[in-house]
Amino acid sequence: MRIVQAGVRFRTPAFLAYPIALSYSVFMSKRIYLDYASTTPLDRQVERAMRPYWSKYFGNAGSVHHEGVVASKALLDARTKIARLIEAHADEIVFTSSGTEANNLAMRGHIMQLQSKGRALSSMHIIVSSIEHSSVRECVKRLEREGVRVSILPVDTEGIVRVNEFEKLLTPETVLVSVMYVNNEIGTIQPIRKLAGIIRAWNQKTNQKVLLHTDACQAPLYLPVGQEYLGADFVSFDGHKICGPKGIGALYVRRGTEIVSLFDGGGQERGRRPSTESVPLAVGLAKAFELAHARREKESKRLRILRDFFFSEIKQRIPSALINGGEETRVPANVNISISQLDAEFAVIQLDAAGIACSTKSSCLRDEGESYVVRALGRTDDSAKSSLRFSLGITTKKSDIKQVLAELESIVHSKK
Repeated sequence: MRIVQAGVRFRTPAFLAYPIALSYSVFMSKRIYLDYASTTPLDRQVERAMRPYWSKYFGNAGSVHHEGVVASKALLDARTKIARLIEAHADEIVFTSSGTEANNLAMRGHIMQLQSKGRALSSMHIIVSSIEHSSVRECVKRLEREGVRVSILPVDTEGIVRVNEFEKLLTPETVLVSVMYVNNEIGTIQPIRKLAGIIRAWNQKTNQKVLLHTDACQAPLYLPVGQEYLGADFVSFDGHKICGPKGIGALYVRRGTEIVSLFDGGGQERGRRPSTESVPLAVGLAKAFELAHARREKESKRLRILRDFFFSEIKQRIPSALINGGEETRVPANVNISISQLDAEFAVIQLDAAGIACSTKSSCLRDEGESYVVRALGRTDDSAKSSLRFSLGITTKKSDIKQVLAELESIVHSKK
């Protein structure tokens, strides 16, 4: 039998007894999933596109026999499709295992490339925003320990980087800037085009080559990700954030930009990411990009209505709630609020018991007691510890939002 969760089908584990599986099916069918920023369900069309490449066309894309040629063609087709959808060249797409790896490959790969040309780590300077994903933050911390100088670009109270302070941070030693396109916790959209323009002008004025990286993993479902539009040199993507498969991401690397591989091995991905490519995952990622592109405008409009309804209702039902991040300059799927004195972790458990899935902060920050993103907005310790993130998606309906609001209101009033 199959379990249905908000329109997504799952295969029931064979070891479950039928009565247990049946009750679980009934339970799951009533659940409301509002944690799309953490991960998204695999689209059925994506699953169908991948299916032949798991067993029927299983060849190694690096082999020269028939099976290998079939796999190689599928891999090239996937790479070409993604490139076309993001207005890039196929040779600018590097398949990775995740958005995290893509972020590390861009940043560390660039620094290692400069190092291989004889530049000392102590002579390099990078700039990152104060609300980057942990994969960028931790990468930067390691680079800093190794000698690279790091500057933090702050955000304003609405969660947007302070562009007027950005150019002041640029120095003759600056080699890289990393600012995420969409924040994974509060959904704010950063002015990547504007930053790219400032960097281009700086490079022309100083004859430097400062490169720009942006983590765009949360963007493709809602925003344009064309490279001429963004103007970045490196752009990271992640399959499972766009209703694609887990275990695959991609990094756009602008032509003429060299990076050093993080791994030793073969010459796959033009030597930038050695490892036998996963053809089915690449095919799935390409299909997910295609669907995201086709649905973006209509789905964004629908979700914006639901998000604004959530905001208006929360202000009336729980006046003490604070909305984290600006209400306009954010993706339409994100609602992040802080409720004073609320035990956010316990509230998530209570909502889960009521059949509602949400989160407190990034799923990658399980061991941290508060949200550093909310703190970066200038919020108090209490706000950073009491934040809740509701991220909407393709299965979200207005009735779901109403039920969530009722449950949340009940939780808040019960603690008084």
